[in-house]
Amino acid sequence: MAHAGDPALYLEGGLGAKQGDFGSPTLSRLGLAYGTIGYASDRFDVNLSVPYLRLQTSGGGQDATANGLGDVLVRGIRRLVPETESGFSLDGALAVKFPTADQAKGLGTGQLDVGGFLGLHQRWDQIQATLIGGWIQGQPGSALSNAATANGVYTAGFGLTYLAARGRYSVAYEARGTQYAGVPAPREVSLGIFRMVTDRLAIRGSFIAGLNDGGPRTSVGVGIVYWPK
Repeated sequence: MAHAGDPALYLEGGLGAKQGDFGSPTLSRLGLAYGTIGYASDRFDVNLSVPYLRLQTSGGGQDATANGLGDVLVRGIRRLVPETESGFSLDGALAVKFPTADQAKGLGTGQLDVGGFLGLHQRWDQIQATLIGGWIQGQPGSALSNAATANGVYTAGFGLTYLAARGRYSVAYEARGTQYAGVPAPREVSLGIFRMVTDRLAIRGSFIAGLNDGGPRTSVGVGIVYWPK
């Protein structure tokens, strides 16, 4: 969750980049900038994110560049079981992706996706282990034949987090169901950092490495989180 303590409004902005060939002769490079507005406490986090994308494809006779608004994402996370004396806690989350991106430019799938997730956490002092599982369901009856989310996609993973006084540092593994016909199910490892700089300002960073052609080969991101008051 983005904030601990009393409920508060927060703003986040950041940049990211990812690339991969998905087992094809065409290399795709995606750059993005995003803005997020949210409201959170140590029990819940509700936010809305709007990305702007720049997609470059090269090779395989598909050299092209496209720019535009990405799919808007609304997410909600709720602490279902507060941390017990043994260190166990449970989170539930819902996410909705709205098809605001231009499908013709390759910036989105053109369908509404809804996801539900559960996160089980076990903490030992400053170390926390996490197991995550979920399901993403695409728009029923979608005519987009290569969008596997039209039939539903699972996601599962586990990770370890070191909880410091003013931040957290994590490593994780994630597996997802096949997203596109003829492409392997994605498998990836990630590193993450969240660090408070002041009482109202934090930085967030991530690095993801794909283990197969099911997803991007590499993905990096950096963001700044600000609490107005």
